[in-house]
Amino acid sequence: MAAVRGQPLQALGARELNARAQHNITPLKSTRRVNDENIQAVKENQQDPEQQKKERAKRKKEKLSALCKTPPSLIRTRTGKDYRRGLFLGEGGFARCFQIRDDSGTVYAAKTVAKASIKSDKTKTKLLSEIKIHKSMSHPNIVQFVDCFEDDVNVYILLEICPNQSLMDLLKKRKVLTEPEVRYFMTQIIGGIRYMHTRRVIHRDLKLGNIFFDPEMNLKIGDFGLAAVLRADTDRKYTICGTPNYIAPEVLTGKTVGHSYEVDVWSIGVMMYALLIGKPPFQSKDVSLIYERIKTNDYMFPEDKPISESAKQLIQDVLSTDPLKRPTLDELLDYDFFKGPFPERITVETLVSTPDYSDLDRGHSQVNFLNCKRNSGLIQSSHKNPVEILKTDLESEKPKAILPQSLSPGNTKNKYREVTDSAVRPRKYEEVPSKLGKARRLDDENNSKKRSSHQDIKLSDSILRNECTNTLNGMNLAEKHSRMRSIKSSTADLKTPILISKWVDYSNKHGFSYQLSTDDIGVLFNDGNTLLRINNKNSFWFITNDPSEGWLASEYKIGSIPTELSRQVEIADFFARYMKTNLCKVSNNEDSLIEHEEIFLRRYTRYELYVMFEMSNGSIQFNFRDHHKICISQTGSVITYISPERTSETCLLSTVLRDGRFPSVSNDIALQEKIELIKGALKEKMNQ
Repeated sequence: MAAVRGQPLQALGARELNARAQHNITPLKSTRRVNDENIQAVKENQQDPEQQKKERAKRKKEKLSALCKTPPSLIRTRTGKDYRRGLFLGEGGFARCFQIRDDSGTVYAAKTVAKASIKSDKTKTKLLSEIKIHKSMSHPNIVQFVDCFEDDVNVYILLEICPNQSLMDLLKKRKVLTEPEVRYFMTQIIGGIRYMHTRRVIHRDLKLGNIFFDPEMNLKIGDFGLAAVLRADTDRKYTICGTPNYIAPEVLTGKTVGHSYEVDVWSIGVMMYALLIGKPPFQSKDVSLIYERIKTNDYMFPEDKPISESAKQLIQDVLSTDPLKRPTLDELLDYDFFKGPFPERITVETLVSTPDYSDLDRGHSQVNFLNCKRNSGLIQSSHKNPVEILKTDLESEKPKAILPQSLSPGNTKNKYREVTDSAVRPRKYEEVPSKLGKARRLDDENNSKKRSSHQDIKLSDSILRNECTNTLNGMNLAEKHSRMRSIKSSTADLKTPILISKWVDYSNKHGFSYQLSTDDIGVLFNDGNTLLRINNKNSFWFITNDPSEGWLASEYKIGSIPTELSRQVEIADFFARYMKTNLCKVSNNEDSLIEHEEIFLRRYTRYELYVMFEMSNGSIQFNFRDHHKICISQTGSVITYISPERTSETCLLSTVLRDGRFPSVSNDIALQEKIELIKGALKEKMNQ
């Protein structure tokens, strides 16, 4: 959480952040339905001054945020944790926002909604849905939800504070932004949106005013007041909602066709255009004209605001009237626009002055782009559980309360933890010698099951982190040895590791199937369990991934398959036939076929530039997009290279780093870049 600790509230008053109602620096409801403040502005232009005055007074009286009473200076919660109210931050049509501080000095933004404004079940459901959706989000480019609670008058939503205002505020000060800045901002925004979409959430109100800067000038998407959860990826929504300048054409058709994830992609095009040109593409004082322009795709690139052809191409493709013709979020990042100058970071000076990126070369820009994507979660594949709105989330246990206990606990840290379905679990285990790498063999004859006394400890996650830590430490040690030329490392124990030789990713239905260089066949099912068929043996292993006890292995004879495992065996057999018929082996090296240990795949991760395989014996294999492959084994001390022609070579990592190449490889394989990618992936896994 990017909250500010140990600072007095007044410290946040810099750069006029706390002028009443001037800036919304934390998510607030603003324009909601299509017939709102913009329509009122048009009507006012047709009225005389006296009539305008009466209309404004009437709207002010009816404004829901006006019902929000200023919170007391000391806000007491039912859980015993109290907050002190600070300065007023701003208001929208639905809520008012204040700084508040807890006893430790941490400052938050408190979005305050008057209970008097929640007059119907529909309004209450809408608020609780917003809380549930926002609460379930955890991403570096989404405003962090902290907690929610209520008193007799208001409902309070605590959020991390974003003290550097919004993209809208930045555009108002700077008028237009540079393309390098826009590349950086769009990458972070795409990262946040992609995370939401993997959880089947559509934001539906993405606009410059709803995207905020944290203290380090990273962008954060906020305001989930119009967000919706899809029951399935093929589901559609039909409510006409959003902010006029940003509404996608399919939203305006209402119940005719419906809308889905593509509306958020459309908003990316509108925001990008606005940042580079200075205003949204369809802007007009007449709201109905805005909608007509959106439907007919009526916009142009002004000649006095020159932008690159690559930027124009991206905007034109994103602002396609047909949502199916818009590029996906992943496709967006492959456009030539993102190959231009890319800054390492954005500084606070950009809030008031135009930065100079003329000295950015292509090499540094590519590295900066890669790091920005990694920090925004765009390189690692996301397998998050979809958000689900439960009936219990919307029903309070107390007659006069708005928030149910499920949404307003005193400690939200461990709520809505993502869980996976449990599967067939073996019974009691005992430590016995086994060739199965780092999995405990189980005694299936015993009818009792041993349970860990620490059920909340995810031992398997801890093991994976430790393996990555040990491997990275080993690589760092090898790098140190490579600089100490007087030290000679022994190659006596140098062994060619067992590799993933073939694989099929069918995780959208069953799981991930693979064949090892030993010809063993495995399937890592979507529930985390593994079936491993050993080559030339009349048996198979079923390995359960128990979070509290690690990997627990049971061996079964082919002729006596338990009924509950028959489907898994059938799937494994199908994949085995498919790989044998259709796929080539990754390497022609047969060294690993000699008296080998039996290992299995613990975890795989698909990144944009490579696939990462973590094996049960600690070796980690990287299949790069350019068809080169590298395996790091023996606790980071040994490296194996497999060429696109399927020849392989195993060496001490220290020797390869010292020489800058493999002995038998003469062509440039971008070795150093690949080593840095591997180390970056290991660091990322260590911190998960």
